[in-house]
Formats: sequence, structure tokens, C-alpha cells
Amino acid sequence: MVELLSPGGNLEKIKFACIYGADAVYSALKKFGLRSQAGNLTKEQYVEALDFVHSLGKKLYLTLNAYLFDKDFEELFDTIEFLNRHKPDGVIISDLGVLNVVSKHTDIPIHISTQANITNSYAARLLKDFNAKRIVLARELTLEDIKKFGERVDLELEAFIHGAMCMAYSGRCFLSSYLTGRSANRGDCAQSCRWSYTVVEQKRADQPLTVEEHREGSFIFNSYDLCALPILPELIKSGVKSLKIEGRMKSVHYVATTTSVYRDAIDTILSGGSFDRKVEYYMKELEKVSHRPYSLGFYLGSPKQYLASSGYVRKCKFCGVVLGTKSGYVKVQVRDKIQPGEYEIVQPNLKKVKFYINSLFDENMKEKICGNPNEFVYIRIPEKVENLSLLRRCNESYSGKAEIQKIAL
Repeated sequence: MVELLSPGGNLEKIKFACIYGADAVYSALKKFGLRSQAGNLTKEQYVEALDFVHSLGKKLYLTLNAYLFDKDFEELFDTIEFLNRHKPDGVIISDLGVLNVVSKHTDIPIHISTQANITNSYAARLLKDFNAKRIVLARELTLEDIKKFGERVDLELEAFIHGAMCMAYSGRCFLSSYLTGRSANRGDCAQSCRWSYTVVEQKRADQPLTVEEHREGSFIFNSYDLCALPILPELIKSGVKSLKIEGRMKSVHYVATTTSVYRDAIDTILSGGSFDRKVEYYMKELEKVSHRPYSLGFYLGSPKQYLASSGYVRKCKFCGVVLGTKSGYVKVQVRDKIQPGEYEIVQPNLKKVKFYINSLFDENMKEKICGNPNEFVYIRIPEKVENLSLLRRCNESYSGKAEIQKIAL
């Protein structure tokens, strides 16, 4: 059985990931989780999340994958004591010191983070001596590398299939720390690789050169986003146990949409369905989340850096979450301004309802000109939809074909 693993940057995203089809989620407490800006979980929220995930028969993995200093270990021991009382289904670790401590003081399954840069079976077999159960493969591996790796170890293998990529080796970057004092290896990356850069020749300091000619500048460290959807059957055949979506800092819309697409894709492949016929539809849905242009990462060879821009592609505006019905109207929690116009609602099973909002109402059923973020509005739609469906407004000019051809190169 192949596991779909989705990001849970906070309690809400964990719940959406599970409802939209994830088999497991990964999240963090307020410390040691390598995404300090993701919101993360208080201890009380973590216990609630753990209970919720387990009530659905799913799993929660906790990230402890920051690189630590000696001064951090007293708090780490406190964290381990807490986790021994409320055990996650696995802890994700990069630092050898953390691995040493965790392997000796708890029986929680250990997953070795992609940050640890495990590129070969020899390292994996060594880590098994420290009670490692799973290896999150380094992103530098190709499909062929993964197949050989899997043949030589009896550990579970996990691989990223979607999300932002870092130009640094396995994400271990010092650029942010050097330029801003914010360490990527301790969860506080400023994404300095996305900035525009010039090159200066030593004897011509007053003549900076752009490496690529673009109106916005040159983005020589900036990576494409990963989208392995077109080669998903090959990844599953390679022996990967868990397919992981990146994005603990992304929106609820991103988490729900990517999870539902990959859920349907995995189920289609495993059931022997017509995956090839659905690829264009899947890609069209993945285009609707905020992203940089997609690539296949390292899976078919070395990727190129994305030099044109550091900005995101945004083809849809995530406007709200459906929270029930009242007298034939749908109650929506507004996330971005809602006003009359064309919209669609996408449900956890990928079923969509397209319709036109002529008018909207407040909780007293008084008509409003628009709905603003954090308000609740009521709208009428042509058919019944599930709770926690997403309301969005999209530009439908994308055909789905061009992007598949580009990333298949």
C-alpha cells in the first residue's frame, strides 16, 4: 500500500489534509520543526490533532528535523518526555545528535529527514542501527537511483512528489543565514535564493552584470517547483512507500487541492484505472494552486534553475470555506473578498460545482455588497455540496497540455 503524506502547518491544515484524502500528515510543535513561520502546534493543539487524525484511522508524523546546538537539548529532552506520553506515529529527524537522543529515550518510529541527505543504501543501513524505520530520500536521486536504493535496504522509503524546491544540496542552505541572520537549518529561511542577483567582476565593481536578461532582474538561485504527477506510476513502481507533498507554510487551498488530486491519482493507478486519460485534468487542478512553474526535479536527471522570475503563478483566488447550510443557502467563511460573479466550489472528492453569485447575505439574511475576510456570508448554489468544500474564483484559460509537455522534457 502506498501512503499519501500531506503537510499540516497548523491544526486547520491537518484537518483539511485528512478530509481531502491524506493517509498521513506531518506537522511540528513550536520548536525544532524547521518551519518556524508555519504556525505549527502548541502542545494542546498537538494532542487535539493526534486524537483527530487517529479517529480517522490516519497517521501523524512530527518533525524534529532542525539542526541543534548544545543549548537546545534541555528543551529537546522535555519535548521527548511529552511525546512519550502522547506518541506520534513517527518523528522526522536530521541531526545526528537528535537521532542519538531520540533512539535511546523513546520507541517512537524514526524517519530520517531529506535534510540528512541520504543518497545511498550504505548510509541507510547504518541508520537502521539507530532504530530508523524510514528514509526520506534526498531530492538529488533519480528514479533509477531510487529503484537500486530500494532493492538494497529493507527500510521504508519516502519521496517528495510536489512542492517548492531549494537550490541548496538537500535543502541545507547557508545563504539566508549569511545574508539575513535567519538560518534555514533552524527553520527560519528568508528565501534569499528567490532574490534577484547580479555578478560583479573584481576590477569593474561599478559595472554589475545580469546573468540573464529579464526586466525584473536575474534569479540565478531560484528553483522550479516540483510536480511529479506525470511520472507518478513510475514512482510507485520504484518501491517508494510514502509519497510526500511539500508545503507546511502554504494555504488551506493548496493543501486541500494537492491532496485531493494526488489521492485520486494514486487510487486510479492502484486500481488499474485510466491514469493517462486523467493527467491533463489533474494538471489543470494543480495549476490552480499558488506555485512557481513546475518541473520533474531530479527524477529524470538534473533540473534547471528557473531564471525568469521569483514570483508565483496564481490562476485562482481562494475565497472561502463552506461551513454548512441554512434555509437553502450555503454558509461560507470568507478568506478573500467575495462579490457577485462566476465561482466554483471544489469538494474533497474533486467534484466541482460552477455557478454565478448574483447576491450574498449576512447571518441575518440581509443582502450585502460583498463579503470580506473573516466574515460569514450566505450564498445560493445550484446543488448540495459537502462541508469544508472550497470556494474559489478562477481564470480558466489554461488547457493543461502545455505544462505537461514542458515538465516532461
